[in-house]
Amino acid sequence: GGLITRLEDSGIAFEFIQTTDYVADVAGGIKRTSGVLGNTDITFTIDTEKAELWSGGTFFIYALADYGSDPSSFIGDSQVTDNIEAYNTAKLYEAWYNQDFLDGKLSLLFGLHDYNSEFDALEYAGNLINSSFGISRDISQVGPSIFSTTSLAARVKLMPTQTSYIQAAVYDGVPGDPNNLRGTRIRFENNDGTFSALELGLLGTEEDYYKLAIGGWYHTAEFEDPEENLRDTNYGSYLIGELKVFSEEDTTQGLGFFTQLGSANADRNQVDLYVGAGFAYTGLVSCRDEDTLAFGFGYAHNGNAFSTANESFDSSEQVFELSYITKILPYFSVQPDIQYVVNPSSDPDIEDAVVLTLRTEIAF
Repeated sequence: GGLITRLEDSGIAFEFIQTTDYVADVAGGIKRTSGVLGNTDITFTIDTEKAELWSGGTFFIYALADYGSDPSSFIGDSQVTDNIEAYNTAKLYEAWYNQDFLDGKLSLLFGLHDYNSEFDALEYAGNLINSSFGISRDISQVGPSIFSTTSLAARVKLMPTQTSYIQAAVYDGVPGDPNNLRGTRIRFENNDGTFSALELGLLGTEEDYYKLAIGGWYHTAEFEDPEENLRDTNYGSYLIGELKVFSEEDTTQGLGFFTQLGSANADRNQVDLYVGAGFAYTGLVSCRDEDTLAFGFGYAHNGNAFSTANESFDSSEQVFELSYITKILPYFSVQPDIQYVVNPSSDPDIEDAVVLTLRTEIAF
């Protein structure tokens, strides 16, 4: 009855997304079996200017619930073939306030925040289901403030020009409570440390889209390295990019490529090098203007310390993914997906796996 439109006009935006995946290991892996998992997302956004309060402010609240099986337990991979795999619980995932200054050229944010919502993020790679194409394995292995548990953060973003940005953030170094994964947990311990992030980037327009960004992170939480030495510093860097190489008459349709390159300290992490690349084409099939075909390749290489401690293991894990997102209705989409995982977890005792996924998504 137009309720959502009226709310948006008054500054209140609401979104509900239900994602359900059927995942089957049809060859290799630990066990040939299947499972179903789901993710429910509910978000509220309040634009303070539209709400006639004050200009430049945004409140954001994001609740989620995760449930179902754990595909990694029967596939045996380390890059995580399904990006909604998580501990079964409901929680407040994000809750932050952002204030813009200088006509949007400067913004400050504080609250529960997903690092990957702004850092190490690519549009074309986001069409794929494997977790490494959302947040590269060199970073996710550290356990920063990402899906499905976030931590308190402060972020500043500056846009010197319309096509460039600099952003930095500091997060609590250990999101949630590792000893209690149920619900929302915000705690501060002496050995939590911090997770600091910096990214500099260039952005093109929607008609001539591109993104090129370089970033780095520094983590001071206590952890054990692959050789079981206690450490309290960790660091890494990355370079990401994507480019629309062909655009149809409708600029929302066309072909784009992406690439990822990330590194982490080789004597303190399992993965010291990650390389990813792929493409996405929206509107490839005539009369299916909103459908998207996507392909990705991810390579996670083991560092020296891990290889020394696990001499029998292979040097890397690789994944190939092919996916097709088709819009059945404006609010309902189906995504068949196939992944081939080479050397799951780099463990020679686990055979290469072929994983089939059927994702359905309802979005209001």
